[in-house]
This record gives sequence, structure tokens and C-alpha cells, in this order.
Amino acid sequence: MTEGPVDQESGSHSNLQHWLSFFCSSAVTEASLGVIKPLTAEEACGFLGCMVVETGEPELENLDVIEAGSGAGRGAMQYTGVRRSAYDAARLQAIAEGIDPNSNSWQQLYFAEEYAGLHDPPEGSLIGWTRVFEDRPSCMDPAAVAAYWTGSAAEAEGYFRPGTPHLEQRQAEAQGIWGLLQGGELQLPQEGEMEQGCGSTTTS
Repeated sequence: MTEGPVDQESGSHSNLQHWLSFFCSSAVTEASLGVIKPLTAEEACGFLGCMVVETGEPELENLDVIEAGSGAGRGAMQYTGVRRSAYDAARLQAIAEGIDPNSNSWQQLYFAEEYAGLHDPPEGSLIGWTRVFEDRPSCMDPAAVAAYWTGSAAEAEGYFRPGTPHLEQRQAEAQGIWGLLQGGELQLPQEGEMEQGCGSTTTS
């Protein structure tokens, strides 16, 4: 265990920290060309909980993974269908340029660019059309946020839109990550301390 503040590159939860810092700072806004505003601490923990269930990686160590089920999703967000095709093309381009598609930085950039429409096919928007980031409700706790981001394929709602939501598991993971933040094992970026919802506080 490391002592003191945990930075983006070290510590026992380095990948979770890297993603938390990305979501709760201007980095996500810059990567998405201004489309995605920084998430609150609660929103980020809810999203990370979903990512853990999507990838099956509690510490988000292997992000360029392929789903074991019939959906054959791939990547940190388990892109499927036309979203998987666009992801695969970008992944091959990254490899050709000597970039590791399993890295946090590439996965973060692709996530943001996909939502901003930079990988949309001629047929139309892959996911940005949902406006799930622009229209997200305020004052949600991590469990409610996890449900919001999850949605479902059947109802055509949410960001992840799984065939089987496994919502309780996603909410449990979100609450667990929230606990790490409250306990000081994860840290908000300095600018993210102003992005918390409804007066919540974290341990610094």
C-alpha cells in the first residue's frame, strides 16, 4: 500500500485512479472536443462500476478485452455491433502507429472521441445521439448513476445498453469504488473537487 495521496500512475488502484481523474477533470472535456463536461465524483464512481462489470476487471487492468458472451463486445466499454466495427478500425490504426490499445490513455481517448462523433460511420451517430452525458440528471448517488449509465438494449436507453443489465452487480461495484474514494484510497483531481453533486464531500 502506498502512503499519502494516490496519483494517476501509481498506487494499489492505479487504473481506477487514472479513470477517476480523467472523468472528473477537464481531460474528458478536452478529449471529447468540449462535448462531455467533467463528471461529479458520484457520476464517475457509477460509471467505473459499470466498466468493472463490462470488462470483468475489478482494477480495469485489461481493457482491450473481448466479451465472452454472444455479444462479442470489445474494449473498456465493450463496444458491440457497428460500435465494435469502428472500435476495431481505430484499434488497428493505433497498433500501426505503435500505440498500445490496452493503455488507459488510448481507451480514454477513443471513448471520448466516439461519443463526440469522430468515429461515426456515414450511416449516422454511434452513441452521441443519445445525449446521455449532456442530459444526465443531477444529484444522483453512485447506485442511481450506475443504473442511469447502464440502461438496457431492450429499452434503447443508457450508455452501455446491455442485453442483461446485471444492475445489482453494477451498483455494488459503484458503491465499492465510492467507498475507496471516501476512504482516501482514491483521490479526486484538484479541479474535480468542485464537481461533486449536491454537497457531498470526500476524504482528502
